[in-house]
Amino acid sequence: MINIQWDKKFELGHEKIDFEHQIFLDLIRTASQLGHDKERADRILQEIQKYAEFHFISEENVMLDVNYPEYTQHKDEHKQLLAQLNDMIFQHHRSLLSIEELVDFLFQWFALHTTQVDAKLTLFIKDQS
Repeated sequence: MINIQWDKKFELGHEKIDFEHQIFLDLIRTASQLGHDKERADRILQEIQKYAEFHFISEENVMLDVNYPEYTQHKDEHKQLLAQLNDMIFQHHRSLLSIEELVDFLFQWFALHTTQVDAKLTLFIKDQS
């Protein structure tokens, strides 16, 4: 099992984005601790899916506010990640994917997207200041 904890390497220096990322990581941690309670897992996964949608819209609004030049590419990545997440949640619901596999995907996605793609956005914002 992965040790899912907030780490300084995830901090981007943008208060709103960092705050939302901490909530998202907490939801992933909650999912990692569910065990085999399928009903609870389905509900947490639904919350994760809804929160991801909210967070992506929130982040895209930040991009629009600062006229981020890579907005379209970043938005497309969000769309692709949500499609993957929805597919994996469906597979979990049909007992084709374990909660552990889904949590591993979520954590890897969170870590890579935050430290690479989102970091470029916050660097752009800092450079504009």
